[in-house]
Amino acid sequence: MKQAFKISLGLALIAAGVLWILTTTEVITFEFSTKGWWALFVIIPCLFGLIHDKDKVGPCLGIGWGVLLLLAAREVITWNMMWQIGLALMIIGIGLQILLFRSCHPHGVCEMKNISRDGKDIRRIETSFGKQHLSFVGEKFEGADVQTSFGGLSLDMRGAEIVDGAFIDLNVGFAGVSIIVPEGLAVQISVSSGFGGVSDNRYNKVGSGTPLLMITGKVGFGGVEIRN
Repeated sequence: MKQAFKISLGLALIAAGVLWILTTTEVITFEFSTKGWWALFVIIPCLFGLIHDKDKVGPCLGIGWGVLLLLAAREVITWNMMWQIGLALMIIGIGLQILLFRSCHPHGVCEMKNISRDGKDIRRIETSFGKQHLSFVGEKFEGADVQTSFGGLSLDMRGAEIVDGAFIDLNVGFAGVSIIVPEGLAVQISVSSGFGGVSDNRYNKVGSGTPLLMITGKVGFGGVEIRN
């Protein structure tokens, strides 16, 4: 994580320096403006994901959308042109996902493996395309790193032995995730979203107590639902 941040910061500083030199020598003209600054909330997390995440297609699409939003906000291109180019990028991204994934079938791709981290048994889940439903009934659950794109994923926590302090860390792009939790489970939600949303549809929204399940991560062009 620290190494990825250092790389992101280094690349950003190099790009800023090169831009400064090109502007000073009048190779290009650039006028500083805060117009469309909010597009950076899409571009910067995707740059980090491009370096840190295993899936490169999703972050590349996010960067492309972010740049298009910035250009449209600064009136370099029209909003109509932005949407047309953006949809074309999505089609290209789907094609790249189909070509780059090792296996692709009508039900999509789902890879899950267990890793050991900080003395905990963590599940690493990667899905793409199609609809996936994963149930942890009868299993001890300490945590999961979840990465999903271009599809739907359902995580059913009912019947699982949830350890206090367990977590689900999400990385969602162009996808929807539904997390089904048992009644009475304490859940804390801290998920950042860009062009997406998180909805807590639990009947009883318990936020403290034991055991506690923490749901964190980021969502871009997608949605996350927590329900009973």
